[in-house]
Amino acid sequence: MNWKLKGLIQKGLCVVPGGRNVNDRLQRGVGELRHFERNVAAKVEDWRLSLRYLQEVDFDVRGKTLVEIGTGWHPALPICFSLVGAKRVITFDIVRHLDADLTFRMIESLESHLESIAHICRNGGERVRRSFQELHEVSDIQTLLNRARVEYCAPTDARATCLPPDSVDLVYSNSVMEHVPKDVILGLMRESFRILRPGGLALHNVACNDHYALMDPAISSVNFLQFNESQWRMWNNALQYQNRLRASEFLELATMGGLEVIYKQVAVRPGTYEALAKLEVAPQFKRFSSDDLAVTSVDFIAKRPD
Repeated sequence: MNWKLKGLIQKGLCVVPGGRNVNDRLQRGVGELRHFERNVAAKVEDWRLSLRYLQEVDFDVRGKTLVEIGTGWHPALPICFSLVGAKRVITFDIVRHLDADLTFRMIESLESHLESIAHICRNGGERVRRSFQELHEVSDIQTLLNRARVEYCAPTDARATCLPPDSVDLVYSNSVMEHVPKDVILGLMRESFRILRPGGLALHNVACNDHYALMDPAISSVNFLQFNESQWRMWNNALQYQNRLRASEFLELATMGGLEVIYKQVAVRPGTYEALAKLEVAPQFKRFSSDDLAVTSVDFIAKRPD
């Protein structure tokens, strides 16, 4: 689909009655949920990558209390954390997207990933399989969440979790921060500082590329950098809001929220530098180096200072 057409369709769905429900159905039929097993496999791989990052900074999730920002359609990452021994996972979403049918489909799909889940955390495969079986045998969504020690809070603004101060070991998100306005991200970082125990961590995987390029091969991952704010408002929309922040800005917001960045990984999609060389970037992006503009994903860990 042409990216401009998709942007206009979603913009229209934002203002018509029932438009969000129509968009939800489109996601199942022609969007990211069309190939569901592939979607779950990608979530598991994202989780495995996050585990490797946490291992790099000597953080063990077993027995820990976690907060997730942005639950989405199914709680794949909270369930994975549960299977390897997290004590409690509280997951927040501004929109109540969690779907029981998709959640149970996700559980079915997870079975083929149990060995890789156990391997990455060096946990006993039998323990992971036993925990999975306890979830697999239930048919009620609330019972499933209770057994997995997962608490779903939606619609709830994660800038106001109402959790006690110093009560959480890890706050994390996966492909969420690129869809959040800048001032809201700062609020999330400040709330993370408040609820994290001293020494607690915040882990965020951010895809700071043009998401329209994922469905329109005619444009690059940095296509959206050519538009000024007024022009971008024409194509940006509430259903797939993209803040266009660059990698360095996410790190700055964590620091402004009181956290100390202790680990980061950046990636650049193939062909991005070549596309950038042909692009006239909007004035607001001219202050960034070409390396910062080219980054298409940034994963980082920030710590609440002791």
